[in-house]
Order: sequence, then structure tokens, then C-alpha cells
Amino acid sequence: MTSRHWVRLHTEADLECAELVAEARRTRPRWVRQLPQPGRPAALREFWTRRIWREAARDSTPLAARQPLLTDAVEDHVFGVLKSNSLAMREAEWHAEDLAKVTYLATEEAPDSYLAGWRRGTHAAGWRVEGRDVFRHALDRHDLKTWAGHDTTYGDWLAPYLHLDRVLRDPEDFTRFWLTDVDEARMPRNWLRWASGVALLEHKVTKSSGRDNQLACYLPDCDVFLSEDRRFVRALQRVKEAAPMPLPEIRWVDIEASGSRAVDVIAAALV
Repeated sequence: MTSRHWVRLHTEADLECAELVAEARRTRPRWVRQLPQPGRPAALREFWTRRIWREAARDSTPLAARQPLLTDAVEDHVFGVLKSNSLAMREAEWHAEDLAKVTYLATEEAPDSYLAGWRRGTHAAGWRVEGRDVFRHALDRHDLKTWAGHDTTYGDWLAPYLHLDRVLRDPEDFTRFWLTDVDEARMPRNWLRWASGVALLEHKVTKSSGRDNQLACYLPDCDVFLSEDRRFVRALQRVKEAAPMPLPEIRWVDIEASGSRAVDVIAAALV
């Protein structure tokens, strides 16, 4: 895994933002910088696909010590939100028979500031609404000088290619971009982020559920996807049934019960 020849995938945030930039170029050229500033994304990719692995190869102890400090509080928060959402779904006895047909309703009670041009009484595809909400929240503090103490992940990937002040200048236009103008087939990672999140909520939520949702983003890069988490496999199989893009074969493996080395179980599953 630390070999210089190992091919490592880009982060899920990088991939999701690349989709948004491509759709902005197609439908909102006024958002797009004439002269991109690719230095920042290049530095981030260098870190995530090369430098962090070189550090791990030299001495993984500092990385292991730093990881809980960076992720534990965030993971606890995500776990709490997922548990609350899952409980609400169960209390409402809500179950998505077909993820491709799930829509959200703009209710009469929703504030204008949230709807931002989404007409009351109308439905929109769930992945479109969530995509709009996630990126709007992430970019709301788009002035880099005021981002201290806030997560800048999406801004780091988007700002070199888009004028973020223009992206958020017209909230109604941003809503139209997401709810009507972006092409579902051109945004597979964003669709997967939403669909896998919904499918996972229909099973028992654990602390790994948030990480599982991140992993689902990589399905289009796989020929075969293996997991020893039965709930995760069932959720992804439901996602595959509804997906608007080709997804790999998803298989369950039982590494612990086999008594074999993990690499041997994986090799056998790929035959």
C-alpha cells in the first residue's frame, strides 16, 4: 500500500467537487474562472495520494496518534445525527421501495430562506435537494478570511476553479442549478453519497455508517466491491438496483469465520 507504484484514488470530496465544476462549466459558465488556479488542488492530491503514505511507511505512529484528535469529535457528531435520522424514519414507518423514485416535498411551512426559489407544493429528487443543501452549507462562509475554525474542504477543491461569490450570489439560481439543471448521469458520486446514506439509515446505524457512506463514493471505480459487513452489503445492493450508472458486483465475505488470512479470502472471492 505504501509502494510508489500503488495507484491511489482521489478523495471523495475531490471527486464530488470535480462533478460540480464540470456541470458549472456546462450550465453556469459565469461561475467559472477564466484562469484556473490548480496549484491548491494539486498540492492536496499530492498529500492524499502520496505524501501521507510516505509518512506512514517511514513511521505510522505519529499518524495513528493524530487520527483520533482529528476525527473522533466529528465522528461522534455524525453518529448522533445518523441515529436521530434513522429513528425518525422508523417512527414514521418510512421505507424507500425504490431509491430512484424518492423525492422531497417543499412544504408550506418551510421558510423562504431555505426554499430559495423551490416552489412550495412541488417535489424534487432527494439527491438534488441534499446536494444543494450540502454545498450551500459548505460554501456559506466562502470568504477564506472568515473560515478559521470551519471545515473548508469543499471550498479548497472548488475555489481554484469557480468564483464562489458568484456561485452563492443568487440563491434561487443555485437552487435551479441543483434541482433542474445538473444532469444526474454526470454526477454519479453526488447521487451515490445521497443514495447510500438513505439506504444505510434503513439498517442499524453504527459508528462506521458515516465511513461506509464515504466508501460508497468509490463504487464506480471498482470491478468488484467486497465487505464483511452484511448490512453494508445489503444497503449497497439496494443502491445498485436503483443507480443511474453501472456499478460493480457487490459481495459479502466472512474473513473472521474463515480462519484464513484476509488476503487469501479476498483472492478467493475474486476468482
